[in-house]
Amino acid sequence: MNLIEFPPRFQYLIDPRQTKEALLAFRDQPIIGLDTETFWDFRTRQNRLSLLQLAAPTGEVLVIDGLSAGIDEVRELVAQPEAMMAAHNAGFDDNVLRGSGFEVAGMVDTLRLARRTLKLASFSLSSVSHHLFDLPLDKTYQRSDWSRRPLSRQQLIYAALDAVIALRVFQELTGILEREGRLENELKRARIKTPAEQAEERELREAKRRTIVASMRPLTADERAVFDQLSSWRDQRAKSERLPVYMICPDRTLSELAMQRPRSLDQLQKIYGLGATRIAKYGDQILENLHGNADLRSA
Repeated sequence: MNLIEFPPRFQYLIDPRQTKEALLAFRDQPIIGLDTETFWDFRTRQNRLSLLQLAAPTGEVLVIDGLSAGIDEVRELVAQPEAMMAAHNAGFDDNVLRGSGFEVAGMVDTLRLARRTLKLASFSLSSVSHHLFDLPLDKTYQRSDWSRRPLSRQQLIYAALDAVIALRVFQELTGILEREGRLENELKRARIKTPAEQAEERELREAKRRTIVASMRPLTADERAVFDQLSSWRDQRAKSERLPVYMICPDRTLSELAMQRPRSLDQLQKIYGLGATRIAKYGDQILENLHGNADLRSA
C-alpha cells in the first residue's frame, strides 16, 4: 500500500537565512533522508553538487540549492556523527559532498541494507520503492540538466521525492531487521566509513600483512613453548564447545600470537584470524594465556 504523499510538499531554498531557519526542524532527528542531484563540471572534470535534499520523519522536506550560498548552512548538520542520514547508494552522495568541502559523518547506505534484507532482481531505489510501497519511481529527470537555472517544478518534485523515499526505505528495512534481531550488525555494515576510518583499516590490513610475512619463519624454542601453551588452551575450548580446533583458532593464529605477544584486545586485531567475533569471545582468555607465560612477563 502506498503511504507516501505524491507529489511531496517541500521547501526550495536558495537564501542562507531561510535555509538556516528551515534546518531548525532537523535538529535531534533520529534519521534524515538524504539525496543529491549533480552535474558534470567539464572545467574541474568532476561531479558538482546542484541540489541537496533532506527529509525528516516529522514531514519536513528541504531542497537546498547547491549553487547558492544557502548550502553552507548545512555543513554543520552533515558533519555531526549523531545526525544519522540515510541515502541510497550513499557512497556516491558521500563522494559528492566531500568534493564540495563537506565533512560527512553518520551516512548509512539503504542500498546495502536492501541487499541484506530483501530478495529482489534489482536493488535500485525505484525497484525497492516499488517492492515496499507499490510506488515505482520515474527516473526520467535523473538525466536532466541540473546545471541550468531556473529548475523546473518537475525537477524539484523528483529531487524531493528521492529524499523522502530514502528515508522511508530506511524506516521499513530497519523495522524488518529489528524484528529479525539483526539491526545493530547490519547498520554497522551499511555505514559509510570516513576517510580516517578507511585509513585506519588500511593500516590494520598492512599490519596483518606484515605479521603474515613474519610468521613464515620457524618458531624459536621460546615461541614454541608459548604456541604449545596456547594449543593446549585451544584443545580444551574445542572439546568444551564441541568444535574442531581450527574454529577456535587456526595454527597460523597461534604462531603469530607466539611471535607478536600482543598485550591488549586492540593489539589482537593485528593478528591473523582474529576478527571482532573471536576477540570478543576469546580475547581475554588468549591474553591470560600469553601473560601467564613467565618469559612473557619478563619481556
